[in-house]
Amino acid sequence: MLKNNLFFGKLESFGNKTALILENNKRITYKDLLLISKKISKQIDKEKKLIFLLGQNNLESIAGYISFIKKGHTVTFLDSRINKFFLDNLVKLYKPNYIFCEKKIKKISSYNSTLNFKSYVLLKRKKIEKHILHRDLMLLMSTSGTTGSPKFVRQSYLNIISNTKKIIKYLKIKSSDITVTSLPISYVYGLSVINTHLIAGATIVLTNYSMVEKNFWKIIKKNKVNNFSGVPYNYSIIEKISKKGLPNSIKYTTQAGGKINKVLLTKIINIYKKNKIKLIQMYGAAEATSRMSYLKWQFAEKKLGSIGKPIPGGSFYLIDKNGKRTKKKGELVYEGKNVSMGYSETLRDLSLPDLNKGKLKTGDLAYADKDGFYYIEGRKNRNIKIYGIRVNLSELETILSNKGIDAIMRESGENKIDVFFKDPSRIINSKNYRLCIVFEW
Repeated sequence: MLKNNLFFGKLESFGNKTALILENNKRITYKDLLLISKKISKQIDKEKKLIFLLGQNNLESIAGYISFIKKGHTVTFLDSRINKFFLDNLVKLYKPNYIFCEKKIKKISSYNSTLNFKSYVLLKRKKIEKHILHRDLMLLMSTSGTTGSPKFVRQSYLNIISNTKKIIKYLKIKSSDITVTSLPISYVYGLSVINTHLIAGATIVLTNYSMVEKNFWKIIKKNKVNNFSGVPYNYSIIEKISKKGLPNSIKYTTQAGGKINKVLLTKIINIYKKNKIKLIQMYGAAEATSRMSYLKWQFAEKKLGSIGKPIPGGSFYLIDKNGKRTKKKGELVYEGKNVSMGYSETLRDLSLPDLNKGKLKTGDLAYADKDGFYYIEGRKNRNIKIYGIRVNLSELETILSNKGIDAIMRESGENKIDVFFKDPSRIINSKNYRLCIVFEW
C-alpha cells in the first residue's frame, strides 16, 4: 500500500496551482483535488480492495482514481458507457468490493450506495468478497475496445511509475504546461496523459468535446493550451481544419494508438512546419503500461513511418519464427520495467505474480534500419487498431456469427480491412465469400 501512496505522494506540494479546468471553466487546484479524494477514500475500508471505476473525463473520475490509488487499492478501469449487460457479467465474475460510477446507471444487485459525489455514486458490495490481490497489483486495464471482455492487463505500481517518469522525461513535461484531453481515461493512452501531467504538476483541461467540434478548439484558445494527444483519426481531422489555422499556443502534439498512413503523415508534417508545432510519435500497448518507443520531432520526416527508438530504460530486439534473435525482419520484443504482470481473465488471476518478468513479445513484425530506428510492417496475429482501439478480427467474426452473420475479415493494407460475407446458397468455403465492404480509416 505504501508504494501506491507514493505515486501521487507529491501532489500536496503543488498546493493552489490549478490541476484541472472543467468544461464550465471551473478551476480545481491540487489542494482541492486532494481534499475531494480524501472525502471519497474515507468511505472505503483500509484493507486492499478491488474497485471498479467507470471513468470518463470529469472531476469525479479523476478524484476517485487518485483516492483509490493513494490508499493502495486495485482499480479496474471501465468506460462509463459500457453496456449494462457487459457490466453485470463483469461484476458477477470479479465481484468488486466497490463500484464508482454515474448515478444514472441502473441499480446493481448486491450493492448499496454509500456516497454521492456530484454525478457519481460509490456502491459497496453488501457482502464484502475477500479477494486475494497481489500486493503490487495497481490497475486492471482493458486490452481492447471490447469493454465487456473479462480479459484485463495487470499493471503494477512499478509499471505505472516507471512509464510515467520516462514519458515526462522525454516529452519534457513541466508544471507550467497546459494540456487538453478528450481521450478516454479508461484507455491506456488517455490515462497516461492524466498520470504524466498530474505527476509533473501541470494543468489538464478536461473535455468530452471531439476535435470535430468548434468548442474543442475554443477551449484550446481560451486556456492557452500548449499540447494535446491524439490517435491517427484525430490527425485526419487536424489535416482537414488546418486551412482555417491552428491555435498559436500549441507547441507540440503527441500521437499514438496506431499507425498514421504515410500520405496523411507527410501532410501533417508540412502543416506543423508552417505552424511551428512539433510532432512526437509514440508506440505502445496496454501490456507495456503505455509507451515503448518514441520518435523525436526532428526525425518525423527523415524517418517517415518509424516508431522511433525505445523509451529511456527500455530496449528492443527482433526474433525469428524459432524465437532466436535476428537482425533481419522478425517479431518485435520489448524489455523494460513498464512491462505488465500479465493478464487476468478470472478472479483467481488477481493473485498471480509477475509472469512477464519485464519482457513482452509484441506480436508486431518489424525491422531496424542502420541508425537503430524501428519500423512496423505488420502483425503476427489478427489484432489491428481502429481509431486507436485494438480490435481482434477473429472476435469480430465471432460476434457477427452469434448474430447469424457469417463473415471473414482480413487486413488488406495500411489502415484498411476487407469484409467478406458468405453467400448462403453455396457451400461454406472461404472462396464462396464475396467482398461486400472495404473499410478504411
